[in-house]
Amino acid sequence: MEHSTIIQSRNKFIILFFIAGVIVHLIFVPFLNNFYETSIALFGVVSIAALIIMQRQDINPITLRLIIIITYNLYIFLINLFVPDLSNLLYLIFPMILATVYNVSRINFFMTAITCAQLVTLFYLHNASYLADSKAVEVSHVVSIVFLVAFLCMLYTFKISPQWNSMFTENKRMDTILMSKESYLDLFFEHAEDAIVVFGLDQKIIAVNPAFEKIYGWKEADCIGQYPKLYPSSEDAKVEERTKCLLQGQSFHLLRTKEMRQDGSIFDAELTIKPIYNEQQEIIAMTFISRDISLKLQAEQLLIDTEKVKAIGEIAASVAHEVRNPLTSISGFIQIMNNDPANPYHAYTDIMQREIKRIDMIVSEFLVLSKPNLKKSTAFFIEQTLQDVVVLFEPEFIRRSIVFDILIPENTTMISGNEDGMKQVFINLLKNAYEALDENGDLTVALTRQTDNVKISIRDNGPGMDQQTLDNLYKPFFTTKQEGTGLGMMISKKIIVDQGGTMTVTSKLNEGTEIIITLPLT
Repeated sequence: MEHSTIIQSRNKFIILFFIAGVIVHLIFVPFLNNFYETSIALFGVVSIAALIIMQRQDINPITLRLIIIITYNLYIFLINLFVPDLSNLLYLIFPMILATVYNVSRINFFMTAITCAQLVTLFYLHNASYLADSKAVEVSHVVSIVFLVAFLCMLYTFKISPQWNSMFTENKRMDTILMSKESYLDLFFEHAEDAIVVFGLDQKIIAVNPAFEKIYGWKEADCIGQYPKLYPSSEDAKVEERTKCLLQGQSFHLLRTKEMRQDGSIFDAELTIKPIYNEQQEIIAMTFISRDISLKLQAEQLLIDTEKVKAIGEIAASVAHEVRNPLTSISGFIQIMNNDPANPYHAYTDIMQREIKRIDMIVSEFLVLSKPNLKKSTAFFIEQTLQDVVVLFEPEFIRRSIVFDILIPENTTMISGNEDGMKQVFINLLKNAYEALDENGDLTVALTRQTDNVKISIRDNGPGMDQQTLDNLYKPFFTTKQEGTGLGMMISKKIIVDQGGTMTVTSKLNEGTEIIITLPLT
């Protein structure tokens, strides 16, 4: 299709050249006052009309090419045949030159051979006319020019044209390869899920892909040519050192670090950073590929937590049994001593009795980790379960003047899990929330149904927690309460994990805490 289009454009060019020649011929016909000149000019007009009609009729371009060359050559030959003049012989070179436009060897050879044959024929027929009036020198010049042009056409046809064709084909092939590579690179750049950024040596952004806009929140127009801060202040020293290493040719692969979005939120990222070199092996830019691994780290931590809880549960079953056996004996003897009116150590045995009850409470909570009934699954409405627990705490909320906002819809969300276990989770979390609040505090409990899960949010505006407390939140026996056992959060997480859900805690000092639980729908 492309080859046919090229031939059509060349056909059109030669027809236009033919038209220009005939127009010039018609302009001079009145001054020449020659019957043959007039007739040949009219032949040219008729020929052009016929060629235009054939072109518009979508005749085969290759066939039309041959007709155009023969018709134009015949037009020039008729001029020389009926109006023998030395100057007209020079027009014979035009068909040969125009034939080279097609860059086809057989056409060039055919046209050169025809022209040479026509030149010999014309000299045979009009030899006397050409040589009259002492024109021998001019004749030799004209013949030399025609044959020189013929030689050049043949040289072009068999030597230069093949080389040019070969170079053209190779260049076209290379262009195609380069365009393909550029297209593939563009597609990769545009559709990659990782953020890709190209930095100049001045640390200003040269290019970004759509994933960068999605992950970092920056618009392309806002950051091209700028130096937006893509990392928190805690990473300043590391980034400065990393930049120095990059400018020295060092690369970084799957480097885990903290990155920052436009809105100031921090996320965990994996970076691959490499310098870009030119042909002289000079660094001209730097490429930066970033992947948000927040979900990956959460999944890794969830797996670790699951294994921890599983191991603790197995230990709890054996240790709690071994602790309770001697504890029962000790508790019995202490009760006997307390019931003895003659016991002089009531003050001490009362303390011992209270501490034994405390140990028994810790053991009871510890045993929750290994209870098999918490893994038994039934279908239930999560809204009703949460509402039942909230009702238990309403008197306490009112007593403490806590403003509580309960956003729980009607029973429409059924999940599969252990309802008693979920009640235990809600009791632990709501108890923690109201104990952290002063009077007139705010507490919000919301349940939202999503596409494939249900989200439960418990949020308060209490004192919040620092990072150290958050890091130790699920460790056994870690507590910030005077009377706490340090097992509630660990037990709650185990129950949620056993039911295929997740629990995340976010907190800021003096701002409050939010706990989000997600559970899969049935």
